[in-house]
Amino acid sequence: MNTAIKTINQLQYATELPSPKAAHDLVITEEPLLISLTYYDECTQLMTSSKLTLVMRTPGNDKILVLGLLFSEGIIKTTDDVDDITIQEDDASENHIEVTLKPHVSVPWDSVSRHFTSQSSCGICGKNSLKALSLKSNHPVENSSNWLTSTHVSALIDDLKLHQPLFESTGAVHGAGYWANNKWLSVHEDVGRHNAVDKVIGELLSQQKFYNKAVLILSGRVSFELMQKAIMASIPIVIAVGAPSSLAISAAQQFNITLIGFTKARQFNVYSGNHRIS
Repeated sequence: MNTAIKTINQLQYATELPSPKAAHDLVITEEPLLISLTYYDECTQLMTSSKLTLVMRTPGNDKILVLGLLFSEGIIKTTDDVDDITIQEDDASENHIEVTLKPHVSVPWDSVSRHFTSQSSCGICGKNSLKALSLKSNHPVENSSNWLTSTHVSALIDDLKLHQPLFESTGAVHGAGYWANNKWLSVHEDVGRHNAVDKVIGELLSQQKFYNKAVLILSGRVSFELMQKAIMASIPIVIAVGAPSSLAISAAQQFNITLIGFTKARQFNVYSGNHRIS
């Protein structure tokens, strides 16, 4: 059995049956992952360890999840900024991972701490969020026109479903995929939509497979945080099954990203950057 899936007992009810019957069901695994950083502290001039954040995720691919998260937050720029990633054995569940950064990497603790706090409280100002993203991102996106057909838009959404075995088994995960050079380069699933995207970006970062003409495909809605990850990875087109938020649209417009939502078999909405769609 895949460690990302658990079997539980349940009772099934049917209107034509006089009583329930016992059965088994498959559910997605959700566990916390504590991420710690070991970094060079310029004040003490020593390597120092500190907790970064706690994420709820589907176990598996934790190292690329952390790489994608650190890249999306602007803490690292390449894998050369990382000295080591270790799964700590301080508990039986292996839910603690420590990243040792190279001495030249400076961690912006003030901005990072504010961002992780705001993710859970939703108390950030849209204007300040976009300003902070502008300071983090210096990666202009590819801007040529008419390189993705409208047929491709719907086809990619349908094709993503074929790469989601966990969703097929449990119906309880989000999917994210990266398509470039006419093929899928990375697809991941997770109980958290942010985690699925981080796993994709982390895998691409570790394999150095970013392309100028690329598409990020999402199985759900589009929030500002997901747009931030696409912007940091210089992904010019984002296609989603669901709706974008107002701040996600503002970010797409400001950073010249093609943002597509409500994608169906024969219809989709383009909220920004329609020049890339032929």
